[in-house]
Amino acid sequence: MNPSRENTPFDNPRVRREALRDVRDEDLIVMVQEGQRRAFDEIVFRYKSRLYSFIMRMVKEPALAEELTQETLIRVYIHAAKYREIARFSTWVFTIATNLVRNKMRQRSRRPNMISLNPAPEDDEMPVDPADTRADTSERIQREELGRLIAEATEKIPERYRIPFLLREVEQLSYEEIQQVTGLKLGTVRSRINRARTRFRVLIKPMLKNESLLAELEEIEARAAAENDGKPADE
Repeated sequence: MNPSRENTPFDNPRVRREALRDVRDEDLIVMVQEGQRRAFDEIVFRYKSRLYSFIMRMVKEPALAEELTQETLIRVYIHAAKYREIARFSTWVFTIATNLVRNKMRQRSRRPNMISLNPAPEDDEMPVDPADTRADTSERIQREELGRLIAEATEKIPERYRIPFLLREVEQLSYEEIQQVTGLKLGTVRSRINRARTRFRVLIKPMLKNESLLAELEEIEARAAAENDGKPADE
């Protein structure tokens, strides 16, 4: 037995993750630039599920979403040296993912766009077993119903409005970050998100028969109205 070998901290994946857990994304990519593979493994751990969820909401095909997620991460690795901290690392990553999705959607422009805007939690937050209580079951069914209705309404929003809308409402990027991801002017970002919200409300309200779902939507609308009160918008 070799005690020194057994006591090497980075032999244990959990220890490796603990060592990098508090490192900023922007510092991790610098470590990747310096050739530290463990740093890239940590980036994959942090972003793979998030990227897959984002892409899946736009393409709604698991195999294609997995392919584009892998392609995004490959490009992050290959082009790591190009990253400069003039933008948040997450903004750079979602720029890569958005461009890949746009290219794929252009290639398939003659086919219907299938979008899933599912409000379910992240994969690592989802319970392994279904809930036992009636209340939890009812809430789950209600969330599934809302997710289905949101998907049906969102897929009818034109792509030029839908991408900024998803980046804002699903990924919670700031308007400035969406500007960097899409290359649009800030006023145009605001305008397109507002137009998407308007279209979304017009589309989904007739579908909502459940009063609690309608009340939830009205709360979202109120927050959006307060957020955009007095903000200028360009086309």
